[in-house]
Amino acid sequence: MKSNARLKNKHPTSTRAASYDEEAWKYNVYPLYDDMIKRIGAQQDRLFGDQKEFVYFWPGAVRIAEKSAAPVKNRAHTIETRIDFQGDEEGVIVAVGGMTGGYSMFVKDNRVYYDYNFLDGVHYILESPPLPKGVTDLKFNFTRTMDFGGKGELYVNGEKVDEVEMPQMHISTYSLAETFDVGRDTGTQVSSMYEGIFEFNQPLDRVIFTVSDDDFVPPRKLPAAYY
Repeated sequence: MKSNARLKNKHPTSTRAASYDEEAWKYNVYPLYDDMIKRIGAQQDRLFGDQKEFVYFWPGAVRIAEKSAAPVKNRAHTIETRIDFQGDEEGVIVAVGGMTGGYSMFVKDNRVYYDYNFLDGVHYILESPPLPKGVTDLKFNFTRTMDFGGKGELYVNGEKVDEVEMPQMHISTYSLAETFDVGRDTGTQVSSMYEGIFEFNQPLDRVIFTVSDDDFVPPRKLPAAYY
């Protein structure tokens, strides 16, 4: 007993570590990992499994919980829609999050914009030239080039009109209270380029999200209107 006591006094840290290890196994604390960012990013897959396409219709797709929306974080993805542009359309196409972070795709002053808000400190903004009149396909494309980072591209009728590097992006929740909305931005605004809910003032058919486990989203065999 004396020798054991001397050993404990000589190596108190080792003794505490052994005691912690024993208790951790006893109470099912293990396994412990140091890959927190990877595990946080994977939580979005719990609801959707291997689903890759998400179609949202207007009106109706509003106030959807962020965790129940298309799982785009740390994933290559596209956002697509089609509008019959006559020149007076404006408003949010799709938005998720709020002033503390999120993204919004919207039409203003005859142009389409995509604004990614990183913690209300960094904004990655894409802007198109003036939109042509008539049926117009709009697409945002995100290519993943690093963990929680990549390149954003904006397309009009299949032609790339703008791009931006996006090296800092959310690893978890954009906001604790904000939601996913099609045709409006409910709650606080993702982008400072508009005020209020900025509801789209003309009919929207649908908004299509495609996500990929690769670093890019393969091209569609058919245009968005067929889905």
